[in-house]
Amino acid sequence: MIRLIATLFVGSLFAAGSLAQNFGVSVGGNFQRLNDIDLNELETKFESQTGWHVGAWVEVPLGPAAALRGGGRYMAAGKLFDGVQANYPSTQENFDVSLIEIYLILRLGLPSPVVSPYVFAGPVFRIPSNTDRELSNDLKALSYAGEIGGGLMIKLGPIKLYPEVAYVFGLTRFIENEIVLNLISLQVGDPQKLNMAMVRLSVGL
Repeated sequence: MIRLIATLFVGSLFAAGSLAQNFGVSVGGNFQRLNDIDLNELETKFESQTGWHVGAWVEVPLGPAAALRGGGRYMAAGKLFDGVQANYPSTQENFDVSLIEIYLILRLGLPSPVVSPYVFAGPVFRIPSNTDRELSNDLKALSYAGEIGGGLMIKLGPIKLYPEVAYVFGLTRFIENEIVLNLISLQVGDPQKLNMAMVRLSVGL
């Protein structure tokens, strides 16, 4: 399933490349926190985490006020499970989590000669990448999210700047039903969905 999504996405980018007027790169920061959960009747409270992301995208215009943007980004989400050690002090992992996110968003704006405000929304596909060994089997291999946000398109000759703020909200379970730490199986109660706020700057050509 993951391979199919990646293949379709890459193929769509190549197909869109002949039509796209904008290619861009993005870099920014993200702020996230997992919901507090019950692990075998022990409530674990997670701390807020900060991270960063970097990616690239192509954009296909759909008229003067709309565009379809497809892209991918590497997301360093931080030590998402910080707090487990309070109940399980023998746990030594840092719980660093990183993701590959593939997204397709529809951007709607108000055309302007220099500065154009816009809003956007669309689906996001998440694939864990380079997580700590302890978490290798505990995160869903593929999860889904939605992204909404807004920004400005600032035209500087042939270059366009896109300062943006966004909120990415999980739609499906991010963590499996069970977490295994030091050979101890911990049953996760409520479905865990990863939500995050993002700020970023894109540069488009």
